[in-house]
Amino acid sequence: MEVIGDRLRLRQVIDNLLANVRAHTPPGTTTAVRVEREGDEAVLQVTDDGPGLSDEQAALAFERFYRADPSRSRDSGGSGLGLSIVTAIVSSAGGTASAGRGPQGGAEFTIRLPVSPG
Repeated sequence: MEVIGDRLRLRQVIDNLLANVRAHTPPGTTTAVRVEREGDEAVLQVTDDGPGLSDEQAALAFERFYRADPSRSRDSGGSGLGLSIVTAIVSSAGGTASAGRGPQGGAEFTIRLPVSPG
């Protein structure tokens, strides 16, 4: 299965999602990455069993400069751009990005990208 998009930018999507897990979950958090085809889309899911996201946090997760933990400074918590970069890359490839609660109560980030024809 191949998807439409720039290989390096799509790698950046995965890197940013995994960096987000490392930055926002406690040590020992289990993370799962799943890729599968659903119809004419490739679906990438990054799920963890960490503290998860509230509905409000999930709705704002891809906004520029948004930080779910307001106590984190830019020095220790990043710029707040990682997930907005994810959604920009995914959108440019014709896909979508979403966030919510995973089946174990942690966070779940889902990327849907069109599968390349042929």
